Amino acid sequence: MKQNNFKRNLLISSLVSLLILMISSTASFLSIKSLLKSNYWVNHTQEVIYNLNEGVSVITDAQTSMRGYLITGNEQFLDQYNEAEKKSDSFFNKLDELTVDNPSQQKNLQQVRSLTSIFYKYLNNQVIKKRLGKETVSFDLNEGKKMMDELRSYYKRIENTEQLLLKERNANSERYGNYSFILIIAAFIIAFIITIVFLLRILKDYNERSFLQEELERKDKETAERIKAISTIAINISQGNYDIRVDDTKSDALGSVGESLNSMGASLKSSFDLLSQKEWLQTGIAKLNNVMIGDKELERLSKDVIEFLCQYTKSSAGVIYAIEGDELYATSGYSYLPNKNRQHIQKGQGLIGQCVVSRKILELKSFTENDVQITYALGEIKPKHIVAVPLIDTKIEGAFELANVKEFTAIDLEFLQTVSNNIAIAIKSTQNRKRVLELLEETQAQSEELRIQHSDLEAMNAELETQTEKLQASEEELRVQQEELEQTNEELSERSVLLEERNTEIQKKSEALELTTRYKSEFLANMSHELRTPLNSILLLSRLLSENNNKSMNSEEIEFAKVIQSSGNSLLGLIDEILDLSKIEAGKMELEFLDVTTKEITDNLSNLFTVVAKEKKIDFEIISKEAPAVIKTDKMRLEQILKNLISNAIKFTEKGSVSVEIKINDDDDKIICFIVKDTGIGIPLDKQPLIFEAFQQADGSTKRKYGGTGLGLSISRELAKLLKGEIILHSKENEGSSFTLCLPVFGSSLKKVTALKTPPIQIEESEEKLQENNNKNKYISAVIPEEVEDDRDSISENDKVILIVEDDINFAKSLLAFSRKKGYKAVVAVRGDYALNFALLYKPIGVLLDIELPVKSGWEILEELKNNSQTKHIPVHIMSSHKLKQESLLKGAVDFLDKPVAFEKIPDVFVRIEYIINKEAQKVLIIEDNPKHAKALAYFLGSYNINSEIKSEVSAGLKALNKTDVDCVILDMGIPDKQAYEILDGVKKSPGLENLPVIVFTGKSLSLKEEIKIKKYADSIIVKTAHSYQRMLDEVSLFLHLVEENKKPEGKKENHRKLNLLNNILFDKTVLIVDDDVRNIYSLTKALEVFKMNVITAFDGKEAIKMLEENPNTDIVLLDMMMPNMDGYETAEKIRSNPKHLTLPLIAVTAKAMTGDREKCIKAGASDYITKPVDIDQLLSLLRVWLYDKV
Repeated sequence: MKQNNFKRNLLISSLVSLLILMISSTASFLSIKSLLKSNYWVNHTQEVIYNLNEGVSVITDAQTSMRGYLITGNEQFLDQYNEAEKKSDSFFNKLDELTVDNPSQQKNLQQVRSLTSIFYKYLNNQVIKKRLGKETVSFDLNEGKKMMDELRSYYKRIENTEQLLLKERNANSERYGNYSFILIIAAFIIAFIITIVFLLRILKDYNERSFLQEELERKDKETAERIKAISTIAINISQGNYDIRVDDTKSDALGSVGESLNSMGASLKSSFDLLSQKEWLQTGIAKLNNVMIGDKELERLSKDVIEFLCQYTKSSAGVIYAIEGDELYATSGYSYLPNKNRQHIQKGQGLIGQCVVSRKILELKSFTENDVQITYALGEIKPKHIVAVPLIDTKIEGAFELANVKEFTAIDLEFLQTVSNNIAIAIKSTQNRKRVLELLEETQAQSEELRIQHSDLEAMNAELETQTEKLQASEEELRVQQEELEQTNEELSERSVLLEERNTEIQKKSEALELTTRYKSEFLANMSHELRTPLNSILLLSRLLSENNNKSMNSEEIEFAKVIQSSGNSLLGLIDEILDLSKIEAGKMELEFLDVTTKEITDNLSNLFTVVAKEKKIDFEIISKEAPAVIKTDKMRLEQILKNLISNAIKFTEKGSVSVEIKINDDDDKIICFIVKDTGIGIPLDKQPLIFEAFQQADGSTKRKYGGTGLGLSISRELAKLLKGEIILHSKENEGSSFTLCLPVFGSSLKKVTALKTPPIQIEESEEKLQENNNKNKYISAVIPEEVEDDRDSISENDKVILIVEDDINFAKSLLAFSRKKGYKAVVAVRGDYALNFALLYKPIGVLLDIELPVKSGWEILEELKNNSQTKHIPVHIMSSHKLKQESLLKGAVDFLDKPVAFEKIPDVFVRIEYIINKEAQKVLIIEDNPKHAKALAYFLGSYNINSEIKSEVSAGLKALNKTDVDCVILDMGIPDKQAYEILDGVKKSPGLENLPVIVFTGKSLSLKEEIKIKKYADSIIVKTAHSYQRMLDEVSLFLHLVEENKKPEGKKENHRKLNLLNNILFDKTVLIVDDDVRNIYSLTKALEVFKMNVITAFDGKEAIKMLEENPNTDIVLLDMMMPNMDGYETAEKIRSNPKHLTLPLIAVTAKAMTGDREKCIKAGASDYITKPVDIDQLLSLLRVWLYDKV
C-alpha cells in the first residue's frame, strides 16, 4: 500500500506541473501578443499627432514670413513662404494615410485642407498687393488672423481626438502588461506550491517506510529482553522473594504473563505476612503475660507493662493510668517527664480521658507547636502518632497512651487492642490483692483498737462516777444563777423602755433639726435676695461713678468709687461662699467627676498666683514632676480648694516662699497628694483643731493682723470630703505650715491616709524649674539652618503670598516650588522669631507652620499671630511630625498635617486657602429659641456682609448644618441645660462637622464648672454685655478669616451707619422699672438716664399696670419678680392679658438664676430675663436686642 502511494504521488505531481507549465506558456503568449498590438497603436497615434503638429508649424511659419515681407519688403522672407504649401500638403497627405481607419478624423482633415487652401490664397493676395502697390497699399491682417484661428480650432480638435485615442491605447497596453505579470507570478506560485506539497508527501512516505523498518527491529529486541526479565522474576519467586514484581504491564501476551506472575507473588506474600503477623502477635501476648506474672504492686506492674509495650511496638514514649473514682492517675511512664497538670486527669479530659469515656482506642496524628514533645538528652522531638487505649475487663480499670515518631501499623494497633484486656485483668488482680492486704491490716488494727477502747471504757466508768458527784454540786449552783438571771431580765426590760423613750426623743430632735435646716436654707435664700438687692444698687451706682461720664469727679473720687465697687464684688463673693457652705451642709452640692490633666491645673494655678506672689516679693513654685498625667475628679472644686490653700499661704507669708507639690502618695499609688507649703507665721498646736471650723481663725482677737471670714478652710475640708479625700495639716508657730490634700487618683473612696513624712517648713530647691524650662524648650530646635532663597524681593502689591515657616531646608524648598507652581509668591522663614515680622510685612494669605523651630516654637508663633489684630484672620496650617492635631485646632489652626504625608496633602491646603480668599459672603447658623435675640444678632452680622440663618430647634439646626454650606455656628444659651449640651454634642459628632467653629453666646456669667463643660465642645464663649456684639464680630471674623481691609469703602460707611443706629437704639426710649426697693429703682434710673432714656417707675404690680395705662407709649418694662401684694409672675400675666401689651418687651429681674427660673418667667409672660445684682452691660445688651427694630 505504501509503495502504491509513493508511485501515485510521484505521477500526479509530474502531470500537474506539466499542465500548469502549458497553461502559463499559452497565457503568456497571448498576453505578449496583445501587448505588442497595443504598443503599435500607441506609436500610430503619436505619429498622427507629430504630423499634425508639423503641418501646423509650416502654416504658422508661412504666415510669419508673409508678415515679415509685408513689413520689410525684403524678398528673403518669401523663401520659406514659397515652400510652405508643398510641405504642409506632404504632412496632410501623411495624415490621410494614418487616419484612413478613422472617418471622423478624415472629415476633420478635409475641412483643414479646404481652410488651408483658402488661407494660402489669402497670403498670395497679400504678397501680390505688396509687390504691386509697394508701400502705398494698406493691408487687412484681421481676416488672416480669423482664418488662422479657425485652422487652429480644427487642428486642436484633431489633436484632442488623437490624444483620447492615445490615452485609451496606453491604458490597454498597461492593462495587458499587468495581466501578463500577474499570470506569470500566479503560475509560478501555483507550480511552486504543488511541487513543494508533492515533494513533502513523497518525503513523508519515504520516512514512514524507514521508521517502520526501525520499529520492527526495536520490537524484536524488546521482546527478547522482556522474555529474559520474566524468566528471571519467575526464578526469584520460586526462591522465596515474594516482594519482587514485574514492571511490564503492557497489554499483550508477555504483559499477561507478567501480571500473572505479579498476582502469584502478591498472594504468596500476603499469606506469609499474615502468618508472620499472627506469630508476632501471639509472641507479644505470651511475653507480656510472662512480664505480668507474679505478685507485684501496681506501680511495679505498670512500669513493667508500659516498658514492654513501648519496646515491643517500638514506641518512643508512653504512660499508663489507673482509675480511681472519676479520675485517672498516672502509675508509671516510659521516656515520660512527670507533669503536675497531667498526673491526675478527669474522665473525658484529653485524649486518654476521652478514650475511657468512649471505651475504644483513639488516635491523634495532627499536632500544633504547643502539643506534647518527646524529650531526650540532646533535645526534643514531636511525635507523629499518639494512640490511647482503654483497659477494660468487666469495667474500665485504666488506660495507657503511647507516642511514636513513626506511625503505628495496623498490627501494632491490633496487638494493643488484644493485650488491653489482659492488662486490665492484671491491674484488677493487683488492686484486689492490695485491697485484701489493706483490709487485713485494717482488721488487725481495729482488733488492737477495740482492746485499747475496752481499757479506756473501764477508766471512763470510774471518771463518770466522779463527774456525777460534781454534777449534783453544779445543779445547785445553776439554781442560784437562775434566780440571778431572772432579776437581770427585769432590769433589762426597764432599760428597754427607757431606750425607746430616748429614741423617740432623738427622732423628735432629728425632725426639729431637719426643720431648722429647712428654715436655715430658706433664711439663706431670703438673705441672699435681701443682700443682693442693696448690693445691686451699690454695684450699679459705683460703676456709674467710676465711669465719670459727666466728668464732674476728680481722680481721688473716681478711686473711691472703684473701691466701693471692689468692696461690693468682695461682698458678693462672700455671699456665694456662705451659700456654698449651706449647700454642702444640706447635702445639695453636686459634683461632676471627669478626667482632668494635672498640667491644666498647674497652668491655671501658675497663671493666677505667680503675679500675686511677685507683688508680695515672695517665691512661688509648683512642683509636679512625680504627678500622674491625668486624674479623675471635679476640676472646679479641686481648684477651689487649692486656690483657698494657696491664697491663705501667700496671705500669711511675709517673706520666704510658697510651694505646691503634686505627687503620688508613698504608701499607696492610687492616692495623689497636693502639698501646699509656706514659710509664714504657722499655726499654734492648740489652734489647729479650730481653723477648720466655720467662722473660726487662729487669731480671732480684736487686734488680729489678718482678716477673713474663716469660711475658706471649712469649705475646703467639706469639699475634700465630697471629693472622697481629706486635708492633713502640719504646722509649727513662726515656722510655717503644710496643708496636704489627699485625693483618689481615679475618683474612688480613700482609705485612711498617712500624711507624707516631709518637714512642713523646709522647702528645698528641686529640679522642677529645670523641668519647666525643658518643657518650654521641647519644641525649640538648637540648630539654625541657612536662609532659603525665596520670592521676597519680587513681591508686588497684588501678588498672593504664602508664608512658609520651616527649618527643614529640603522640605521648605519643596513647599516653595509647589507654591510657585500654583501661582503664589512664597516667603520662607527658617527661624521662629522672624515669623510675625514677615507676616506683618508681606501680608500672606496663608501660613504653613512647623512646630519645632529654632529660637521660637510654632506654638508661640501661632499665639502671636492670633493675638495680633493685623494677622489673626490669616489661616494657619500646621505641619509637624509630633502628634498634636487636637491641640493645634484648639489653639486656632485651621488644619494639621502629619509631616510624613504633609506634602501629599499640600494641594488640599491651597484649595482651602483659595476657597477662603475667593468666597465673597460667609454664612453663620444662629440656633436660638428666642427669635428677637436671633434677629438682632443677624441684623448686626449682616451689616458686615455675613449671611445668617436662624433655627429655633435642635433637630432643625442639625438638619440645616447637613444641608447648607455653614461656616460657623452661634449657639445662644441662656442657662446651660441638657438641650444646649445636646446641640453641642450633636454638632461635634456629626460627620464632616467636627472642625466647625462653635461660639456660645450666653446671658449668664458662667461658673468655672459650666465653662469647663462648655469648652469641651465650644471654640469660644461670649457673655452678653454692652460690647458683646463687637466681641462676637471679632470672634466670627477670626473663625471665618475675614479681613477688614478687603471691604469696600461704601460698605464701611454703610456698616458705620448701622452701628451708629445700634448705638443710638436707647435714645429717647421709655422704660418702666417695677421694683419694691427704691434703691434699685434709683440706681437703675441713673444708669439708664446716661443713655438718654425716659424712665418711669412703679413700686408693685398694681402700680405697674396703672402706669402702663397712663403711658401707652412705653417701649419696654423691667420687672422685679419678688414684690409684695402682686409679685412679678402675676404682674406679667396681668400685663399680657391686655391685648395692647401682647408684644410689649418685658424683661424679668430675678435674685439668682436657677435651673427652671427662665422657663417659669417665660411662661408667666416675660420676653427675657436677667439676674441680680444687675450687670449694666448685660442689661444694655438686652435692651438693645428688644428695641433695635424701633430705631
